Amino acid sequence: MTEPYSENAIERMMNEHRELMDCLQLTGDTSLQIRTEAAFVKALLLSVASYFETRMTDGIERAFLDGTNDSDALVSFVRNMAIERRYHQWFNWKARNANQFFGAFGAASREFMEGRVRADPALADSISAFLQLGSLRNQLVHQNFAQFNVPMTAAEIFDSYKKADEFVEGFLGDLQQYINNQIGNGR
Repeated sequence: MTEPYSENAIERMMNEHRELMDCLQLTGDTSLQIRTEAAFVKALLLSVASYFETRMTDGIERAFLDGTNDSDALVSFVRNMAIERRYHQWFNWKARNANQFFGAFGAASREFMEGRVRADPALADSISAFLQLGSLRNQLVHQNFAQFNVPMTAAEIFDSYKKADEFVEGFLGDLQQYINNQIGNGR
């Protein structure tokens, strides 16, 4: 697993991009500014999607480690059969909700998470941002990367990233809490 996540590479990328754009603005070369922004948007989108994939897969693997009392055999099975190269199958990227993903943890878990989403409109917005970024990532890599036009600016992607990160971090915490409650209840 890749850890820790203390240094935020996405924020660093965005800050460096802002500095670069400020320098380019001083040159007055608008064409170069536009081309630089277009290339950066693609890099930022892929970076955000990759970051979320790593956070989710590592977080779920950690939950299995904790839930199985560090059983290498069980965690290896889950890693090899459900995690490695399977992340993009976890979600219906065209949906407006993460119910397919929640359902993969069982009916009770899905009901628990759907209840959390119904009770928290900000969580629903966060999930929507997460799914939008994942969907755009898929379009970018599968629809002629060189010619694909990402319909968002770097600032919009960064704002969506911050919003989507609330879902990722919150879900991983909710999953851990749900597992701990099941273990505490003898399940």
